[in-house]
Amino acid sequence: MAPFLKDMSLDEVRGRARDEARRNAIEQAVGVFVRSASVLHNSQITDELISSVSRGVIEEEHWTTEEIQEVKEEKKRSGPAMAVYRTTVKAQVRPVRVERRAGFELRGSLNKTVFQDMEEALIKIHATQPAYLHVFSVTQEGGVTLLLPNKFVERNQILPDQEIVFPSETLRALGVRLRVSLPKGTKKAREYIKVIATRKPVSLVGTDNSNGVFKTYTGGENGMIQDVIKRLAQLEDEDWNETTMPYEVRP
Repeated sequence: MAPFLKDMSLDEVRGRARDEARRNAIEQAVGVFVRSASVLHNSQITDELISSVSRGVIEEEHWTTEEIQEVKEEKKRSGPAMAVYRTTVKAQVRPVRVERRAGFELRGSLNKTVFQDMEEALIKIHATQPAYLHVFSVTQEGGVTLLLPNKFVERNQILPDQEIVFPSETLRALGVRLRVSLPKGTKKAREYIKVIATRKPVSLVGTDNSNGVFKTYTGGENGMIQDVIKRLAQLEDEDWNETTMPYEVRP
């Protein structure tokens, strides 16, 4: 279930409700994962869905209910009802066995864990085996930006025990820099960098014909996230790994 918040389209709310249903399916099937109340408050459903791939992936799904409802909070019986989008999914979930990844380690770090508005971020990534990288930035609002591969870097391979810095000096010389920004009207934001590494050259997202360096997906385009999970589901557990780097943005 997802509420209709200010300025949110039907597609956005439907996408967030479906992400919540998918995450609940993974939680029920795998039997792990404790979430905090701040997840829904901060609309970080998209990131939590990406995080869930470390525990299980959805191989098949069937939507059994999709409807808009009006609900009233118990504490505000006299106030107006709130509109929510409610959906139910029947999903086939395959647990991911982390122990089968022995020997394939992936590590990532940022140059800071707390950034000031418009400061530059640098990402360091290290893998113990040859791997192909997909690097995502996830905002507090649930938007996802594919950082790597991109318009300038299509070959996203990392060599064993090699540490890369993104953006590289070459990219930065071209003016490609990662600057974090504080969402309008907020005093602090918690956001994430997600790195997924595969042993095989797999394209986790579709091709992009836009002119921008990076492709950004809004909350209403969360089908991209499900595409990522479906493609991971086709791999053996030992053929991919992931890591998440949280950070804060302050004025």
